Amino acid sequence: MSATPDTYLGRNWQIVPVPAGVKRPIVKGWHNRKFGHGDFAKNDNVAIRVGRQSGGLVDADLDCAEAIELAPLYLPKTNARFGRASKPLSHWLYVAAGATFETFIDPIANDTMLELRADGRDGGAHITLVPPAVANGERREWSSETIEPTSVDHRKLRICMARLAIGCLTMRYVSEYAARHPGPELLNILWEFDHELGRPAYRWLGKPTPDAPRRAAKPRYQQSERDIALIELARAIPNNVDWHNWNTIGMAFFVASEGSEEGFVAFDVFSAKSTKYNPNAVEERWRNYRKSPPTRIGLGTLIHLARMAGRKPAAAS
Repeated sequence: MSATPDTYLGRNWQIVPVPAGVKRPIVKGWHNRKFGHGDFAKNDNVAIRVGRQSGGLVDADLDCAEAIELAPLYLPKTNARFGRASKPLSHWLYVAAGATFETFIDPIANDTMLELRADGRDGGAHITLVPPAVANGERREWSSETIEPTSVDHRKLRICMARLAIGCLTMRYVSEYAARHPGPELLNILWEFDHELGRPAYRWLGKPTPDAPRRAAKPRYQQSERDIALIELARAIPNNVDWHNWNTIGMAFFVASEGSEEGFVAFDVFSAKSTKYNPNAVEERWRNYRKSPPTRIGLGTLIHLARMAGRKPAAAS
């Protein structure tokens, strides 16, 4: 579609003039000004200031071929996409109030795979060139006659961007098939292939890496009688159970400890006795219990299981 500065002003998006052929504004203090149609020279490029100044508009900027190819599998649909001849559909726009700028970098090639263009964490301003801007000899073009950015929760969008970055790493270095079938196993695939590929992937999702130090119990003199008893129960109950029973025991530790840190440590101690131990799975389950606290299970279940194993740990008070 044909777009002008007025096209964007009509959407209450903050526009910024950029000289023809370049990608950055040269007007001093541009981030503190509001521009109108009259501020643009005949051949000026149009940029939009992303973030709260444009109603929460953000730009998922796909910098690599893998990101452009995989985006339809990982990102929410939006009817506001544009690109240029060498990178078609490389910009996906959303309304995601509260989003913050973030760059996802390949730790081996050290190049940018994708960016979430939004307000900076410290309030810094960011822009994105929009059609019909021309830079590097290429004109930006909208993919549709209608421009309708999808509204999405900024936390959901950020996770989708992180998963897309993980998919890009998987496609580049490990398996195109796996990258095209996104799922939680991509983290393990990257980690097993190369720890240096896996580390940023875990960081992007806010998860500890498999080799991260486990949380330790407080010194015994700082523990309550209940804390001590829960650790004893964790050591007494054998961990030869399936996932369903493991989850049930986790809920029992959560209820018995009232969701405390020491309760988590006890559950982790119990879980670590299995050859299938995964600290990330333990963390995920504990977070899940916090979201929907169980109520029909607790200390009695743990004591019963310990006694069934022939142990008589002290009862928690």
